[in-house]
Amino acid sequence: MTIVDIKVPQMGEGLTEVRLLEFMKSPGDPIARDEVIYTMETDKATLEVESPEAGILQEWLAAEGDVMPIGATIARISQGSDKEAAIPAARAGADESPAIRTPAVERVVPPRTRAYARELGITDAALARIPSATGKLMPSDLDAFQAGKQTQDTSDTEEVLAAADAFTDRPLPDRQRKLNFHLKRSAQIVVPGTIGRPQTWSKVREFVSHRRQLPNSGRPTEFQTFAYCTVQATTVCPKFRCALIRDDTIRQFDRLNLGIAVALPDGELTTAVVTEADLMPYAEFIGTVQKNIRAAREGDDQADASVQLLLTYMGSHGVRDAIPVLVAPAAAVIFLGESYESDGQLYSNVALTFDHRLMNGVEAAEMLAAIADQIDRLNVSD
Repeated sequence: MTIVDIKVPQMGEGLTEVRLLEFMKSPGDPIARDEVIYTMETDKATLEVESPEAGILQEWLAAEGDVMPIGATIARISQGSDKEAAIPAARAGADESPAIRTPAVERVVPPRTRAYARELGITDAALARIPSATGKLMPSDLDAFQAGKQTQDTSDTEEVLAAADAFTDRPLPDRQRKLNFHLKRSAQIVVPGTIGRPQTWSKVREFVSHRRQLPNSGRPTEFQTFAYCTVQATTVCPKFRCALIRDDTIRQFDRLNLGIAVALPDGELTTAVVTEADLMPYAEFIGTVQKNIRAAREGDDQADASVQLLLTYMGSHGVRDAIPVLVAPAAAVIFLGESYESDGQLYSNVALTFDHRLMNGVEAAEMLAAIADQIDRLNVSD
């Protein structure tokens, strides 16, 4: 019996890693050559990957959701058994590297792309090697190519770091690698904009103090109450329940899935998610947030592509101002800072980073105003 390693294929110059999305086969399943066995996500597209060999899947060496470097072995296939011999090859003499299913399109390089390439100093020979997900090479593809080259060229930096007298190398935690993958992808596709404003805070503090005195209140916090007001604001600002699924298509969701950043003791970051948060009354929302944050701190990272809006809070660390970083496909991320007094009034600063491809600054300002309106509606008699 022969064992064949299945490796992550190289998709183009500058690409260094991919994220595994879904496995189509389980250990013990027969596989035909050129049969799709998994899907992966790069910083440009989601792709189906075909097996370079026929055989029996022995094992997956990675898990769905893992970020893997190009060339890493992710599965093993056995060949030579009677069962495997019955599997037909889909194409005799096929290339031994995994095949990627992409549309058969003629490669087009528009004049403005060629002009931009000249500005960047990219030769025609190099231009022919730059990958494009659509077959039409755009200036954004050149930007991604240049960014990939800069990421790949790390030898000088490593030499400088190695000159230190003493150091210890350790692997980057898996959760941080996954976050880094999404951050890098977001940097490639999102056009971020950030605005902020001080928010009067006395109403929030009074409301929370009152609720905490009620029996079975669940002891809500000021941030959790702010989160509730933010969720209610999306009912009048529906762009914050949206995602840009293509350059020409906005998908608006009927319900809001809210993500809340949760810091772990080791400095890593995870996410708690409240699904259909806009349907919940205050008490149910607070209880769900607290339960899901506890689960996140115990290792349950709930983040997925269904989250349209993210919240992050740094007030407990004494931070008043920050520019939150948006992770696509969320439409926006909102930062809440530490409360403080100014001219006899209590305030907390709120900053909102939004995807400028999806909405403009006026709509973001309207969202902050809608949050402020929801805070003004808090009533201790409720």
